[in-house]
Amino acid sequence: MLRKMASTLRVLAFGPVRSRIGTDRLEIACVDPISPHDLWVQILERHPELEPLRSTVRLAREGEFLAADAILRPGEEIALIPPVSGG
Repeated sequence: MLRKMASTLRVLAFGPVRSRIGTDRLEIACVDPISPHDLWVQILERHPELEPLRSTVRLAREGEFLAADAILRPGEEIALIPPVSGG
C-alpha cells in the first residue's frame, strides 16, 4: 500500500496582506490538488483577519492570475496579490 507524502503550497503575501498576517509567506499543508476556494478556506482558518481583503486579493501562479476553476498542486508557489494603483 502506497502512502501519500504530505506536502505544502507556498503562499507569498504582499502589501496589506503581509501587513495583516505579519509575514511574507505561509506554508499551507496539502496532499492532493486543491482549488483556489479551498486554499482560501485554509488561509482564512489561520488568518481570519484577511476576510475583509478576500474580495479584492487575487491569487497568482507564475505571474498569471488564477481562474476560480484552477487546480493547485502540492509544491507550487502561489502569490496573494492585493489591488495596486499607480500611474
